Amino acid sequence: PFVALDCGALPADLATSELFGHVKGSFTGALGDKEGCFQQANGGTLFLDEVGNLTYDNQVKLLRVLQERKVRRIGDNKEIAVDVRIIVATNEDLPTAAAEGRFREDLYHRLNEFTIVLLPLRDRTEDIPLFAEHFLLKASARLKRTATSFSPEVHERLLTHPWMGNLRELNNVIKRAVLLSTSETVGMEQMPIEIIGGASMRPRVKQESTAAPVSDDLRAVSQEAEKQAILTALERNSFNKSKTAEALNIDRKTLYNKLKTFGIEI
Repeated sequence: PFVALDCGALPADLATSELFGHVKGSFTGALGDKEGCFQQANGGTLFLDEVGNLTYDNQVKLLRVLQERKVRRIGDNKEIAVDVRIIVATNEDLPTAAAEGRFREDLYHRLNEFTIVLLPLRDRTEDIPLFAEHFLLKASARLKRTATSFSPEVHERLLTHPWMGNLRELNNVIKRAVLLSTSETVGMEQMPIEIIGGASMRPRVKQESTAAPVSDDLRAVSQEAEKQAILTALERNSFNKSKTAEALNIDRKTLYNKLKTFGIEI
């Protein structure tokens, strides 16, 4: 079996029950016995999405299950052996979270046996046609349309669009285009304005650019690194200042001041 659980959408008070299960009468609303995700995935795979959102208490319980390979349902007095492959995913920087005490370091190291870093879609453009065709055929079948291909203009624009929303954005764009299509070929007239506009529709970052001098001045080097970190964070967060400030672990006012200092205009 393959069982997936979105920890990011899981209320903290229900996480223990969803993960490990409960017995009837163990708490208000427990009207019957319930198997947790570990039992459901026994002999197979349990995928925990956004694992960084688990509460500290549930991190402790998860670590114990991974170590002992046994679960105890809420209200039960016996343990149940489980054999489960664990895959976790997160947008959180877990090493930083562990260093700051927001995520248990021992749990991080227990989970971190193998790591796969997924590149953003814009950094693997060779995959875009494959996904686009898949979403096209899937949407055509679901929406009962005849679209089976893209015009050359659409194909080119799909390759050059930055896809800040990655696969979700690509899927939504293709689905919308298929919904509006009346022929076998999806053309530019079915594309949303952000695709038609291409790169010109992206937020513009205006900054003064000069050749970076070779310098041993540690302060100058540090400021340049800080500037590049801000620009990278802006790009990753679709130029949303609130999300960028949060990603950089600073408040909005500080971000505004630094943008002004470095001459970055959005």
